[in-house]
Parts: sequence; structure tokens; C-alpha cells
Amino acid sequence: MLAQCPHCQQTLMLSDAQLEKIKSALASLSVGRTLKIGCPKCKQPIELNSDGSVAGQPAGALMDVLFAEHTGNEDQAAVGMVAAAQKKPQPVRLPPDAPKPPDLGWLSSGVYSQKEAVENVPHALIMAGDEEITTQATMAFGEMGYQPTYVRSAEEAIAKMQFMNFEAVVLHSKFEGEGLDGSAVHQYMREMAMSRRRYVFYVLVGPEFRTLYDLEALANSANLVVNDNDAGYFSIILKRGMNDYNDLFGPYLEALGNYGVK
Repeated sequence: MLAQCPHCQQTLMLSDAQLEKIKSALASLSVGRTLKIGCPKCKQPIELNSDGSVAGQPAGALMDVLFAEHTGNEDQAAVGMVAAAQKKPQPVRLPPDAPKPPDLGWLSSGVYSQKEAVENVPHALIMAGDEEITTQATMAFGEMGYQPTYVRSAEEAIAKMQFMNFEAVVLHSKFEGEGLDGSAVHQYMREMAMSRRRYVFYVLVGPEFRTLYDLEALANSANLVVNDNDAGYFSIILKRGMNDYNDLFGPYLEALGNYGVK
């Protein structure tokens, strides 16, 4: 743009078309705004005032160049300088917020209509530790036709699951005393072959969970999460979770069965 770049002092030669673009861009500047272009030699930015002067320098030198005659042998490296300077920056796109936990206001009313009856799911392995939670889980699964099974340790639980098919597994995060990170049962469930795991409804219970929060269940490789404080509504929560699971995966499991895939 200038006869010389104010940074590297290299000669800048522009075509008539390029100069016209610069003039047009300068003429469209609002009061107090500047036009920034890059030097094709040193790549340093050159900031121009609306009167054509370099910011902090008098206008005469630049205006002489803008309105001078040119031979047409200008440096082609300057092509696109003005267009690049006028290009609007793209807005930064932020990731969407995580969905909020579901509203549990309906729990206290006890109103929930079960859409489907769950059949042929006779075995549920319950590892809660807490007597009250164990009772609530047993009653909830019993209402749906499950046969509950209890164990005293992680070793016993894993041994039973190796030789017996459970259609439901309930695990309290403190059953082994160290939380899920140190739980051998939870690790066993996470590593279970998918041909078997997809037929097990895995429920995690603990004070750290937010009841019926599907995103939290997914993050923990479970099908349903229940907070300790909501254990009194275990029956309603289980029915809701089961129906949501069947609505989502039922057609998929049926299609697999039609093709003889487990």
C-alpha cells in the first residue's frame, strides 16, 4: 500500500485495481475506525486511518501513492491484501450445554403409567449393602416378576454372574467400600461381552447420582442411576427406567433376535 512498509522498509507496489479497493475501503470506514492490512514482505500489520495515513504518521506519503500513476508491473504478492483485511472474523462456536437432570416432582405423587409389562426376566442380583435400599429394590423387582439374589462380597457376585444369567443387576457404589473406581463388580460389568451385557439392566445406586439422569448413567456404563434419597420411590423409578430402556432398545434387540444375533 505505502511506497514502503513502515516495518521492513521494503517497496510495496500495487496495481490500479488494488488501489481502488483500498480507496473504497477507506471511504467506507466510520469515524474513528481504521483499516488493517498485512505487508506481503514481512507479514506485519499496517493500520490505516480513514484519511489514508498510517496510524501515528502523516497522511501525505500514502495519499501520494494512492493517487499516483502506476506501470502495471506491481508485486503480485500484494493481491488480496485488502480483501483479507476486510474479511469479518468468524464467530466462536461454543459446545452446547449438557442436558439438565429430569424433574422428579412426579415422584411424590406416585403417578406413573407403566407402558409395557416386563416378562421373562426372573433373576435380579441385588448388591446394596444398606438394608432399607435392599428392601426397596427387592420389592420393586418382585412386583415385576424378578427372582432376587443376594451376595455378601464382590467375589461371590462375580462368581455367580460367571455361571448364571442375570437380567438385572443392582449395585450400590459403596457396596465394596471404595466407590465405583475401586469396584471389581463395576469393572466386571463394564468389561462384560456386549452379546451378554445388552440383555442386563444395570442399576447404580449411591449418594453421588442424580436419579433418572440418563447422561450420568451412560457415563457410568449403566442403564439407570438412583440417588439414595429417592430409594423410597425405587418401584416407580424402576418402572420408568425399564420402560424408557424398552422404548429405546426394544426394537433393536428384536431386530437382532430376528437375525439370530445375541
